[in-house]
Amino acid sequence: MAFGAQGARLALIDQSAEGLARLAAELASVPEIERPLSVPCDVSSGVAVNEAFADIRAALGGVDVLVCCAGIREIADSLTITHAQWEHTIAVDLNGTFYCCQAAALAMSQGGYGGVIINVASVTGLIGESERPAYTAAKHGVLGLTKSLACDLARHGIRVNAICPGLIRTPLTEQYFADESFPAALKESIPLGTSGQPRHVADAAVFLASEKAEYITGVSLPVDGGFLAEKAFASGSAAPSYLSTPHSSNGDDSALSHVHR
Repeated sequence: MAFGAQGARLALIDQSAEGLARLAAELASVPEIERPLSVPCDVSSGVAVNEAFADIRAALGGVDVLVCCAGIREIADSLTITHAQWEHTIAVDLNGTFYCCQAAALAMSQGGYGGVIINVASVTGLIGESERPAYTAAKHGVLGLTKSLACDLARHGIRVNAICPGLIRTPLTEQYFADESFPAALKESIPLGTSGQPRHVADAAVFLASEKAEYITGVSLPVDGGFLAEKAFASGSAAPSYLSTPHSSNGDDSALSHVHR
């Protein structure tokens, strides 16, 4: 919606035709947004992605900006995750990102007008997260891919960046908020004290696609309320004693009042 409000002509890609129809109708209900093109596609298939982008180019004439945000996750630890769970997560989150980036970059380079690619990764691409081994591996891969693409595509006038959202309140994460203690716990782990909203990620994407970011490529931008900045060793009831007690080592009298990972 943020790009549509800026006057962009939108093409939506999703595996679910029903989901595409709902989103297209929602966007079309906003007067200033032109009804988007809907293209059903399973991004884990490189063939399907190429066909989808051929349809987009035929309908819209080209591709200027790609926001690559298709993703799934598994919740299983490293001993219990199945091969099928691993392969499916990698296929969508990492392979699908590459297929879409490649198809968009080909359209941009062949058109001779350059463009912008924005990969929606995760803060999990910058840390390790328990019980999400495939998701963590895929998001780390997306960030490495983003850097490599930025190097390869710069000569074609194509900038490539990634956004690393923290906890964003969406239908996918809404289940967490059913526990009344969860929002309160966020005040201890996120400096800004709350989860993010989809518009925070959208605003970052619009910025990265704009001329104001014309000298930015190959970066991974956290949109996380400060979560990555505040990875403290102690939080909650343990924090006061940890943060207020002077620490010294090997005769060093300097006090460490706040230590981060």
